[in-house]
Amino acid sequence: MSIAVCLLLYSAVVAVLGPRVLSRLRCAEHAPHLAITAWLAAIASVLATWLAATALMGIDVARHWDSPALVLAACVTRLQAMAVGQSGVAAQVALVAAATGTGAAAAVLTVRLARALVGLRKRAHEHARAVRIVGRASGDDDVLVVDAATPGAYCVAGRPAAIVLTTGALGALDDRQLAAVLAHERAHLAGHHLQLVCALRAAAAVLPRVRLITEGAAEVARLLEMCADDACVRQHGSSALLSGLRELAATAPAGALGAANLAVLRRAERLVTPPGNAARARAAALWATAAALIAAGPALIAALSLAGALLCGS
Repeated sequence: MSIAVCLLLYSAVVAVLGPRVLSRLRCAEHAPHLAITAWLAAIASVLATWLAATALMGIDVARHWDSPALVLAACVTRLQAMAVGQSGVAAQVALVAAATGTGAAAAVLTVRLARALVGLRKRAHEHARAVRIVGRASGDDDVLVVDAATPGAYCVAGRPAAIVLTTGALGALDDRQLAAVLAHERAHLAGHHLQLVCALRAAAAVLPRVRLITEGAAEVARLLEMCADDACVRQHGSSALLSGLRELAATAPAGALGAANLAVLRRAERLVTPPGNAARARAAALWATAAALIAAGPALIAALSLAGALLCGS
């Protein structure tokens, strides 16, 4: 039980302080991959510790239901005394209700998260099917062209995934710009960015009051655009992508990722004045440390518990 309590305390600290601390690390744009790793580590650790703590509490109560003397920790002994009725029927009922409520809440959140994820994925795939019906093939196997006057380029999930270009984009972009925009979208597809954004948006929809998840979903989506920018720049240079972004409007629908859909001004500034090697190295070290510290929390709690050194279980 003590491990579960400490896991819950850890998750509460990360959920409350995580977005405040991570959002104040201003150099995320210098190391977007590692910044994404830190945000995902924080979100995943909170969700995982919630589930783990719920499971541990249920197992603990069931295991020692008839033998509270086997529990060495004072806090656990107290809970077991309640469980077997030594503290009165009211306390026993309260404990059972709390354990049942915690398990039910975890189950409901899991089901809601699964439904939200399936719903977002279904809408994205429906849009992809619609695009394949109304679009026409281009010279590239993974690119579909849709008749629309507004310049736009984005990628959609599906089997196979595809990049959508409007006729307005084809008319507005020259060959260099078009190649850069396509490289940007292919970086999204190669990195499975659509699936990651879909999962985070589903979690944010289910837990809208958890700032770590809502802010993390928005920040990760922004940083993924910068990751795709970097992949494009390595192939085509920054000038082609920058001029291509200026020609495109934010026309990507929900469930898609567009080249000019997120943080265009800040991305343009980053392309014009890229960070130096020293700044990148400092940012990489900072964000790698942050990710490691966040991920180490649950592991440290488990290790201390197994070693018998956890204070709240003494």
